[in-house]
Amino acid sequence: MKLKTLAVLMVAGISASAFGQGVILQNVGTGAGGTNGAVWVVANGATNKFDGIQFNLGVVVSGGADASSLQPIGTFTAATDPKGYTGSDSGTFQLGAAGTAVNVPNVAAGGVATIKLDIWFDGVGGLFPSFAAAQVGGLTGSVTFLQNVGNPPLVPPPSLNGMPNVELRAVPEPSTMVLAGLGLASLLVFRRRN
Repeated sequence: MKLKTLAVLMVAGISASAFGQGVILQNVGTGAGGTNGAVWVVANGATNKFDGIQFNLGVVVSGGADASSLQPIGTFTAATDPKGYTGSDSGTFQLGAAGTAVNVPNVAAGGVATIKLDIWFDGVGGLFPSFAAAQVGGLTGSVTFLQNVGNPPLVPPPSLNGMPNVELRAVPEPSTMVLAGLGLASLLVFRRRN
């Protein structure tokens, strides 16, 4: 009986260690030989690196074995991050405590995960509480990429070294005059002829 219990525990332990291995949710930027992309802000005709020192990002992280199997991993804002900030340097971020890995669902140790980041300008004091709210009047951007995961203890969890550049852009709202013009044009197209 003891041998059977030990065998079941070993199989469960091997299965648990083979799936859901982690990555460190840090974008250390492109400097110092890193390959991580940077977060850029496109506003008023200019493109600049996001000022991560003074401002904060909101980031919704999803991951899985492929793009069709993405599952929520976490939402990070200055208010929900244990550090109290997310931006760490120009164009970069650090989500959660330094060096803390998160598990990616259904990805084998040493495998490749698909990671999706929905990023928005959280602002000082949390201007937008969610990605959806920021899409209405803020700066948002999304990126999906392939990311290697760790295989401890042989390969420690890597930071987001597969992340490409992401641009935060405002989604323009149609002006009142444009909407009025479209309404007038549709009336002219469908008017009755005598």
